[in-house]
Formats: sequence, C-alpha cells, structure tokens
Amino acid sequence: MRTTSLLGLVLLPALIACGSAPEPSESETLGQQSSAVQDGQSDTKKAHNFAVGIMAFQYGAVCSGTLIAPNLVLTARHCVVPPEGSAAVTCDDQFPSRNISPSSLFVTTEPSLRRATKRYVAKEITTPKARGFCGNDIALITLEDNIPTSEATPVTPVVQFSMTDRTKISGQITALGYGITSPKASDSGVRRIREEIDIVCVPGDDSYAACKGAYARMLDSDKEFLTEGYVCSGDSGGGAFDQKTFDDGAPYVLGALSRGPQTEDRCLAAIYSRTDAHAEMILAAGEKAAKAGGYDRPSWLSASPDTAGDPETGTVCEGETCTATDVTEPPETFVTKTTTTGCSAAPRTTSSSSFGVLALAGIAALVVTRRRR
Repeated sequence: MRTTSLLGLVLLPALIACGSAPEPSESETLGQQSSAVQDGQSDTKKAHNFAVGIMAFQYGAVCSGTLIAPNLVLTARHCVVPPEGSAAVTCDDQFPSRNISPSSLFVTTEPSLRRATKRYVAKEITTPKARGFCGNDIALITLEDNIPTSEATPVTPVVQFSMTDRTKISGQITALGYGITSPKASDSGVRRIREEIDIVCVPGDDSYAACKGAYARMLDSDKEFLTEGYVCSGDSGGGAFDQKTFDDGAPYVLGALSRGPQTEDRCLAAIYSRTDAHAEMILAAGEKAAKAGGYDRPSWLSASPDTAGDPETGTVCEGETCTATDVTEPPETFVTKTTTTGCSAAPRTTSSSSFGVLALAGIAALVVTRRRR
C-alpha cells in the first residue's frame, strides 16, 4: 500500500511546502516535504489578502487558508486535526475524532506571519463527518469577527458547478502559501505566489492528457485533484485558484492543499481536496457564518434547495466541544476510493512516506523544536 506525506502544519521559520517537477517515475524514492511555493515570489499585494496564514498556538503549527466569506476560511483538515500515532498516512488512515480547540487558532491576512499586527480568533471548526483521510482533508474555520473588505476581499469557492466544467475552469491555477522556499531554507512565514501551474488530473475530466501513469496512481479519491506542484508543507490548506478568474481579479478557489510526493531535494506534485466535492458542507457552513456575521449572503450561497444542505452539516466544534452531525454525502460523481496517496512522497508501487508536519514550540520564539512524520 502506498503512503504519502501531508503538506501542512509547519513551524516558523521552517514552513515546508511541496514543489513540482516533470512527471515522477515509479522508481523515485520517498522523501520529506520541504519547499514552499517553490521558485515562487514574495507576495505583498493587498488584493491577495484572501490568501491567509493560520497559526495553531496549541500545537505550534502553521498552515495556509483562503477567505471565502468575511468570517469564513477554507483550509486543510489536518491543519485543525493534528495527526496521531504513526507518521505515515494512507487512505486507510482516519482523522482523529477531535479537532484543535477553535480558540487556539488565529488567522491573519498579512503577508508576513512574524510581523502580523492583527490576528483573528477562530470561533468554530467544521469538518466532514467522514473520517477517512483521502478525499476528506478539508475544513472550514469560522472567525469570531468579520474581516473588513477594506482589508481583504473574499473569493468564490467552486460549489455551484463541477470543476470538470471547462467552460468555467481553465487548466491552470495560481498557488499562494506561507511555506519555505527550499528543503534547507528557514524562510517560512512569508506569503509567496506562483502562477500558471498546470492542473494534471481531475477525476471525471478526460481532457487532461497527462493524467496517466504515475500521476494517475497518485489520486485515490474522486474528491481530489492533482497539479504540477510548486507547494509543500506550510502551504497546506492553501487554495488552488483558477488562473483565468485569478487574472480577471475575481478568483475561483478549486480546493485546499492536502499532500503530495517528493524526492529528497524536490517536491513533485500537489493533491488538493475539491470544493465541489464538499459543496454541501461549504454551503451549510457559509449560511451559518453569514447569519453569525450579520452580512449579506455571498453570491456563491445562492444554491438550489437540493444543493444547499443543512447549516449543521459536518462536524462542528465550538469552544472545547465537538459535535458530529449528519452530513450529506457528496454527489455520486465524486466517489471516495479506499486506496492510498499523500503529499511529500514520490509515487511508486510500494511506497511509503511521512507526514510533512512540523511542530512549533512557540511561534513567537520562531524556533523549530520537533518534526512529526
């Protein structure tokens, strides 16, 4: 069974990411994730403040996320449910039943985590009810306060249509995240950007010619998709922004960064959890967040009655209490497969990889203390 590594939960200053390269061969060995928006550029544009940094003080971890409403952030589930036990992850693994206490999470829109002067406290965490790792590495964080539009403009999650609709989605993305820039670098905590990253595989869309061989075998759930890479741990939870709509100034976010393969010195590809496959959970959390925030419902919430779902969909955590509620299964076109895959490990027939996870003992001290794999 193949195992791979996560792309998130990193320390300052060693936020890790996953990079890209030509299609990996079956013989490449596994390595740890260690690069962030590889070959990317520092991004300080205020217009990109929808790409946020997430800090979990309870565990000293850092992730990335996307603002999809004034008080709602899309991220990876492993950013709010710290891995337990074995360092390796496969599709047979399950997420722990409890999330991080929401009060331990802070979000900032500023491009430098170290210099951030304003942080927003989390109020609630929503995750899929299903605990299987592959296809369910996605979460939503509801904030105590709204982030004003003067500070950041939320983007649109793809929940009203499938990302297989090529009339609406291009074949490239932009990646934004707070990871490091090379395996041996210690320059985490700065938002970086890389544009025009090719989408390689989308289950249900046969137009991606490269979706074969080692690439195709990396996907184990129809609720995920694969890109060339250029991202690693520390960028976990960061969004994949459709390139055309990003260029137009009104980005669609297609998914949250989960994991991917790598060699000893390069990250190779990136696996994202799809927003369209978790549309009902996102719509339900969006409805609840809009009511709590007292703002007009975003246009992406204008769903048909049979799509909207229930505001209590998923697993919701308020304060120290987590409550599992009924969740509507994703559309039949997105069926979870029970095989394996992950981020930070190059694909091979009998591969094993570790979590690209770093624990930070005190973000203020900016000192790496230990690493979980």
